[in-house]
Amino acid sequence: MLEGFPGAFFVKGVLVGLAIAAPVGPTALILVRRTLARGWPAGLATGLGAGTADAIYGLVAVAGLSLIGDFLMAERGWLAFIGGVILVTLAIVSWRSHIADRINEKSLTVVGLAGHYFSILILTLANPMTLLSFVAVMVAIGALPEEGENLTTASAYDYHFVLQLVLGVLVGSVGWWFFLVALSLAMRKRLSQQWLHSFNRVCAVGLLLFGGYVLVEAMRWAVE
Repeated sequence: MLEGFPGAFFVKGVLVGLAIAAPVGPTALILVRRTLARGWPAGLATGLGAGTADAIYGLVAVAGLSLIGDFLMAERGWLAFIGGVILVTLAIVSWRSHIADRINEKSLTVVGLAGHYFSILILTLANPMTLLSFVAVMVAIGALPEEGENLTTASAYDYHFVLQLVLGVLVGSVGWWFFLVALSLAMRKRLSQQWLHSFNRVCAVGLLLFGGYVLVEAMRWAVE
């Protein structure tokens, strides 16, 4: 598919970014809640952070950075524990706060936006299993020659294609998150404060469940 097309690897990267970002997970809940509570700047900062993390994992997957990949998989227990703690903390904060109250607060500062960006970046990078998802999706769409092979070891590929793929992943992932931001803003205008409060509670429960699952996985990996 797309073979011979000058931007084929960029398009494949976009497809990978969409495939990785689209499934509903904690990142989506966090992004939607932040957009509802603090507006589009918070949503865009969160989306950029998630997209950056996806691009980093995409680079590790396609460029054959085995040392980083091995480290992430070897330390996945600690990384997962950190991610789980972050998710549980966000769940507690979400449950105790009210979206309607946050809407009336002053606009976010640069420091606040940076906090949204880096918090989701760290949370996403704390899940090294994403790396395996990238490899699986890339093999499925033909972005990698065959399972277990990376672009730098295949004679038909070079760093130019690596750059195309990574940029494509960034565009695809960020594009999906920005779409969710727009959808959340449209929903924000139509929901009453009671519905916003209920949705906030649903997000909190969802984050708590995700966090609990991640912590259980962290303990399982720690004893392996």
